[in-house]
Amino acid sequence: MKKLVLATLPLLCLGAVSSVQAQDASQMKGGMPEPKAVGAVPTEAQMAWQHLETYAFVHFGLNTFNDLEWGYGNTPASTFNPKKLDTDQWVRTLKAAGMKAVILTAKHHDGFCLWPTKTVDYSVKNSPWLGGKGDLVKSLSESCRKYGLKFGLYLSPWDRHNAEYAREGYQKIFHDQIRELTSNYGELFEYWFDGANGGTGWYGGADEARSINPKEYYMYEEASEILRKNNPNIMIFGGTVPTIRWIGNEQGWAGETNWSAYSTSEEKHYRENIWGHREGKEWLPGEVDVSIRPGWFYHHREDHQVRSVANLTNIYYQSVGRNANLLLNFPVNLDGVIPRQDSINIVRWHEHIVKSFKNNLLKGARVDAEDTRLGDKFLPAHLVDGKDNTYWATMESKTPSIVFTLGKKEKLNNILLQEYIRLGQRVEGFTLESRAADGSWQAVDTRDSLTTIGYKRIIRISPVETDAIRLKITKSKDVPCLAEVAAYLAPELVDAPEAYRNEADQLIIRGASPRHKLSYRIGKGKWQSYTGPVQIPSDHVTVSVMADSGTDKAEKTIRFGYSAKNIQVDSLPAAQHKALFDGNGYTTVRFKKAESVLNFNLSKPSLVSSFVYTPTQHRDAQGHIQKYRLYADSQLVAEGEFQNIKANPIPVEVRLKKPVRTQKLRLEVVRVLDDKDFFEIGDIAFM
Repeated sequence: MKKLVLATLPLLCLGAVSSVQAQDASQMKGGMPEPKAVGAVPTEAQMAWQHLETYAFVHFGLNTFNDLEWGYGNTPASTFNPKKLDTDQWVRTLKAAGMKAVILTAKHHDGFCLWPTKTVDYSVKNSPWLGGKGDLVKSLSESCRKYGLKFGLYLSPWDRHNAEYAREGYQKIFHDQIRELTSNYGELFEYWFDGANGGTGWYGGADEARSINPKEYYMYEEASEILRKNNPNIMIFGGTVPTIRWIGNEQGWAGETNWSAYSTSEEKHYRENIWGHREGKEWLPGEVDVSIRPGWFYHHREDHQVRSVANLTNIYYQSVGRNANLLLNFPVNLDGVIPRQDSINIVRWHEHIVKSFKNNLLKGARVDAEDTRLGDKFLPAHLVDGKDNTYWATMESKTPSIVFTLGKKEKLNNILLQEYIRLGQRVEGFTLESRAADGSWQAVDTRDSLTTIGYKRIIRISPVETDAIRLKITKSKDVPCLAEVAAYLAPELVDAPEAYRNEADQLIIRGASPRHKLSYRIGKGKWQSYTGPVQIPSDHVTVSVMADSGTDKAEKTIRFGYSAKNIQVDSLPAAQHKALFDGNGYTTVRFKKAESVLNFNLSKPSLVSSFVYTPTQHRDAQGHIQKYRLYADSQLVAEGEFQNIKANPIPVEVRLKKPVRTQKLRLEVVRVLDDKDFFEIGDIAFM
């Protein structure tokens, strides 16, 4: 009883008296009934999925061996031939990185199957790998069981190879493939139906565009029944009967406001997934999918673009720390293994996360709440017991305050909060304060918005030394039910600064913090301090940039191509010329669809080996170029698609088959995403 009274003693500064003190021990033990659930609530299977928090995606297939992201469906199966494929290496690496499960792309949009399916011939059985006797799905499923990781599968509904696609015949093939995958490879924790559907493809040689209504054509309701026959607790991504939702981007972040509830029937734009629906009818928690490299499949040219430990950590805060799960992709290379640098970075990332959240500074803290529901089940002490299946709740207040008093002053920079989501997600606004030396309360310094909490919310704050933290709920749908509050001091991590060359050939560097010392070097020259824009040589410059906090530092190297001064564009006004070559994807140039040919004139005949297209970087941007042709002196030197650009609008470098010497380049925009009557370019560069 003494512990109970201590946990609920009123604070004079809160100006309220907890009703708990008026009750005797017998009343406290029995207490009030549990608060009624509010809105949609998770199933136990969804709760188990939420506890996974981080797991891995693996993209591997014909695209890997043909340097593609989206295969057209006509790549020969004979090109699939990894020499050192080792699924044990994949899983050992992923387990060392703290991943709880693995999802394999068993079939991507090109239609090539990584298991010897009976439904089609376009599979590993007709590849030279292991003499056509291999089964990659089986191999990976066995490796997962061996090392104790859960196993899941991705099966693209869209099949650009199959002649029957968009016809009745493919519907049976598609469902039979699901039966094979859900019957022969053990328990599956998650199944992915990708949202990319219909368009151009090989289609058995037809080489045409085909369209379908995905909600009807794939018969997802029947497909889900097949999935659940042998996997009753499986999580389903995509389709018409999902149990989890895409987070609305492939860049590694969920909304700071993120409701787990969603109403799929009321969605007006796919990007609503980023934030969820406050009054959503279904419990559909978000899954953040992002790759450790720019692309989803392996490309040798991206070996220097593996995400840093600091970048991966930021993604963790913006996914798991924003009430979502993180599905991190690993492109397996041509040998059939996760590349060395990818492995090093992800294991170091996990070590950093473990170190950051090892020591909860609120463990053992005294917890004083101004309003507590009667009963042992709702004690404030549950907020610091390290369990998310116990919770504190109020009797009637929707805006209570809670004070956590530490035994001594501690330095901290992270505050973690969890709701008891089995009764629904409730909180939609809160404040956090630390107690100063004079006893006053000061708002913590944070760039995070203090809105929703959900399963887990991690707030990053400027380091503060204090002996008490005060949490105040400012808005809640009903009485708040909080499971856990914790505080940590995470080691500082520095990421390499952002840098670009503007239209005046000036190097611009932007660090993540004003406290970081920035420096640069041109080529292999000496490092110099950066204090403002630096004039650099015009064409083909390599620049290294560094950020240093005093305790950590990070650097990266950037290649710049031809100077904007040496490129003219026919009929382009000066302001638009500046925006097109200023290195900034947010300064956008919009062209009418009728202006679908851009003529670039170099100052003199020069060697060109590639060009870089940067889509406009504004959120919800439209008018991305989807299909293009590039000519040098009227000779076609490159053509193709900017694949997956809608979900992942990042800069894309197109390398020519061989460098060409030219003075005149012509870019033809063949197709614009979503058939808009305009197209936009954030930036363009020729290398």
